[in-house]
Amino acid sequence: MSLYEDAEALIESDDAEEVQEGLDRLRRHAEAHSGDAEAWFQYGGGLDSSGDEAAAIVAYQRTFDLGVERLDSADQPRIYVQTGSTLRNLGRLDEARALLEEGRNRFPEVRVLAVFLALVEVSAGRDRRAIDLLFEVILGEGGGDDSVKWYPRSLANYAAEIRQP
Repeated sequence: MSLYEDAEALIESDDAEEVQEGLDRLRRHAEAHSGDAEAWFQYGGGLDSSGDEAAAIVAYQRTFDLGVERLDSADQPRIYVQTGSTLRNLGRLDEARALLEEGRNRFPEVRVLAVFLALVEVSAGRDRRAIDLLFEVILGEGGGDDSVKWYPRSLANYAAEIRQP
């Protein structure tokens, strides 16, 4: 098991000490490899998953500063999704929208970017725009990828949140 897989397993634990151990491993690795965009991306994801969104933004920004192109190709669109989603959760809707639009321009075939942009639009009270984006995904416009399956837990939680009165 890789460092990232091992840390992720700890972070997904119900045990607070294990979660902290996973985060500590990712932090130490990122700090020891300060120029490694992947290390900062993984650390940001761990912080995000554990609920420390403000700290996650700092790690994600470090990833952007180092260069998205330095990430594994599969992670390049994910940095846009995860950072955009976290900005939305922090109420920074304009920043989230701009970043997700940038991601859509850069990776037009990655439909999950439109889904997370739709969530931003719902949060901004722009329901018609959100529905338009979701129809785009449903109809397969922009590609037929399976990126929507990348974030099942997050999307299920957000759907439940939207359904609440």
